[in-house]
Amino acid sequence: MKRMKSQLKWIAMFLFAVTLTQACKKEEEPGDAYVISFKVGDVNATIDETAKTITAGLAPGVDLTAIQPVIIVSEGATVTPASGATTDFTNPVTYTVTDKSGTVTNTYTVTLTSAPLRKIAFVGQAAQNTTAAWDAMKGTDFDLMDDLTAANWFFSAMTSDATQTTYLSFEDVANGADLSGYHAIWIQYDGGWWGGEVAQFPNNSTHCLIGTTGIGYNTPCNTLSDNFINAVKHYYENGGNLFLGNYAGAIVDEIGAVSKAEYAPNNAWGGLTVDDGATTGTWNVRWAADATSPLFTGIPLVTDPGIQAPAFTMVESGALKKNRSNQYSLNFGPWAPNGDADPLATRKANFLSMVGCKILIENGGENEGQMVMWEASGTKGTVIAALGGTYDWYVGDPVTGGDRNIKTLTKNSLNYLVDLALAKKK
Repeated sequence: MKRMKSQLKWIAMFLFAVTLTQACKKEEEPGDAYVISFKVGDVNATIDETAKTITAGLAPGVDLTAIQPVIIVSEGATVTPASGATTDFTNPVTYTVTDKSGTVTNTYTVTLTSAPLRKIAFVGQAAQNTTAAWDAMKGTDFDLMDDLTAANWFFSAMTSDATQTTYLSFEDVANGADLSGYHAIWIQYDGGWWGGEVAQFPNNSTHCLIGTTGIGYNTPCNTLSDNFINAVKHYYENGGNLFLGNYAGAIVDEIGAVSKAEYAPNNAWGGLTVDDGATTGTWNVRWAADATSPLFTGIPLVTDPGIQAPAFTMVESGALKKNRSNQYSLNFGPWAPNGDADPLATRKANFLSMVGCKILIENGGENEGQMVMWEASGTKGTVIAALGGTYDWYVGDPVTGGDRNIKTLTKNSLNYLVDLALAKKK
């Protein structure tokens, strides 16, 4: 009897153990293995559960090689790589989620993207882009309102989360500022004196044109000018893209955009005073290149009986016109050995062949190159030069603050040059 009771006891204990084991196994039944959320900083990624993909676009310029995502998965599940682990997302990364029982897994392909941070520098006369620095440059024969207006517009209009903007003085560049990281550089110079003096930018052997101090007659700065030229040339020869405003366009021969000095802009004039008689007039010009070009996006057309379409306004009625120019004239120069006695078509063909540029903007008579472009060649970058007297930044209120075509053209040009640089790096 006792033996039977003992056997029954052991049977009962065995059945209890089996029941307990089955109960434990029930608790470890397969569970969910899903990514509930995937977050990088403030950015919530998009999860496609059907395709098992996770995607997110991060802010421009984010370093994809060291991302620490915060990941929430199903209750009890685990994820590999772990939430918070520093991970390189230069290429898509596979994440594996395992349920609480360890028997169910799902894999997700995670793709993070970050557009390159667009980097543009504005190079100007003043030591810094401050009111005090620009005021320090003024003189009876040196008015910097055009360049100051251009610089202030540049930082207000071009700076964004996607675009980093930097100011450099001419001396900064001459003294070794690193230019290699910029996708485009705008060199702006419409400083003062009669046009023929500043058209020798940057190396007038008698007058310092690029110093932040010592501006004036009989103050040479040849070494500074040479250093500036060498720095810009090095940038350009290594694929750097340039936008040259006004008399800064005179540097095209020194940096090698043109093959001879005589192929540099040849028609410079203009002083500091405003032509009051021209204030009421509207100055229209002609777009001479492909009208579908991104350079011409957003420019409203006008009808002008003196200009072959497409025509548009460059300087508005009511603007205080100085008409300071450093443009190309096709009426004289090596491309017009007989002056304007040669047919215009012949002069233009000679000009394009010799200078190697494309005319973007011309006057109604089509014998002036007011805005031109040298496309990239070999290791050299692209150069756009706005040269005409119509490229006028300080024209008086309220026009200065208006939605002027000069602003649209400049913004288009800078973005175009940046896009070229980024496309080259892909």
